[in-house]
Amino acid sequence: MIAIVGAGAAGLAAARALVDAGHDITVVEARSRIGGRILTVRDDRLAVPCELGAEFLHGEAKEVSELVRAAGLVAYDVRGERWRAEGTRLTELGDFWGELEEVMRKLSETRTPDRSFQDFLETNPGGPRLARARSLAREFVAGFHAADPALISERWLAEGGFPEDEEEQRLGRVLDGYDRVPQWLARDLGGALLTSVAVSRIDWRKGDARLTLRDVRSGATSDLAARAVIVSVPHGVLVADPAEEGSIEIVPEPVSHMRAARLVTMGHARRVVLAFGERFWETRPPRRLPKGKSLSTMSFLQGTDADFPTWWTLMPLRLPIITGWAGGPRAAAMAGMSRDEITALAVASLARQLGVARTTVEGALTGAWTHDWSVDPWARGAYSYSMVGGSDASKTLARSVDSTLFFAGEATDAEGRTGTVHGAIASGRRAAAQVEKALAAR
Repeated sequence: MIAIVGAGAAGLAAARALVDAGHDITVVEARSRIGGRILTVRDDRLAVPCELGAEFLHGEAKEVSELVRAAGLVAYDVRGERWRAEGTRLTELGDFWGELEEVMRKLSETRTPDRSFQDFLETNPGGPRLARARSLAREFVAGFHAADPALISERWLAEGGFPEDEEEQRLGRVLDGYDRVPQWLARDLGGALLTSVAVSRIDWRKGDARLTLRDVRSGATSDLAARAVIVSVPHGVLVADPAEEGSIEIVPEPVSHMRAARLVTMGHARRVVLAFGERFWETRPPRRLPKGKSLSTMSFLQGTDADFPTWWTLMPLRLPIITGWAGGPRAAAMAGMSRDEITALAVASLARQLGVARTTVEGALTGAWTHDWSVDPWARGAYSYSMVGGSDASKTLARSVDSTLFFAGEATDAEGRTGTVHGAIASGRRAAAQVEKALAAR
């Protein structure tokens, strides 16, 4: 029997591949639901599902796109203009990616010693001419990678931390909700999928493992024997101290893998979805808009706000829903805040960036949704990035340990797709293939 720890995208992709190949598996998931950091909310106040976890298909996202087609789902591309809130003005961003590229292409894949992105910025690459582009780049790294610029590796960013062509820059969404993807992967698993069951310890030797399980509701413990184990938990759980809720102790510790794992960290992100009775940014346009311009097709609003610097609509769906996003140190500072506190910060932030009265935003508000991934014991952050010195860590994590322990999840993808669902799916399939090869060799 093959044990899979975690029923997120990676674990379910591994399970699907192994079941389809005729193997006996057990998937163990601590949450009462599947999907991991995919968290879709359906509410009568919303015309469409909203996402509190993974939302976008990044670039081609081949692994996700194939599943969307196989499941008969519909995905659509994000459309619309990007706007920037700067001082007392709203301006169209124009060539957003082009401006970013001017800074990001100056990063070095081979820099020795490695340094942080913040250290790179402090050299003022591009001089005065690229002052605004450097500001955009800092916001991009904190937001897109959910990273602390003072920690994230320059080499790691240079190797694949920036979507360089139009295809990679493309964004899409699943119309009926991202959770339909893990549901499709989990079809027919039946009793092979255990939910509300946590793995607290994995004792192993070559060719054999024993997992200690704990029922999250009752606290009852039991054991599970396996010939191979795929560990597909979020990176924050993998490196958590054994005394902390949600952690997994691996005995003996795979030293080289855990050394590499500690050069990777979880980024922090906080998202809040706000629903309104009308698209007030369109029906009551802000005065700071340039003459003759409209926000009717706005897709993104970006700025340097202290709380939520990035906002996006559901364009091309013209619905009165807008999502606020904070990444990196801003989001870390929000960890532990209540939904009401986060909503209040978001309302004030949106009002500031649009240049409208806070009462305008509050008066149109009909609902707010958020999830605190940073304090969630089964996630411990949003998604991973490599710190200084850790640019090759994912390659180490992608290797098996004595053909018995295998690691999957977005943090273990060695192809530069960390932080994405398609990277997680690819890592799960890679781990499944490694297991099959190892068992065949035995």
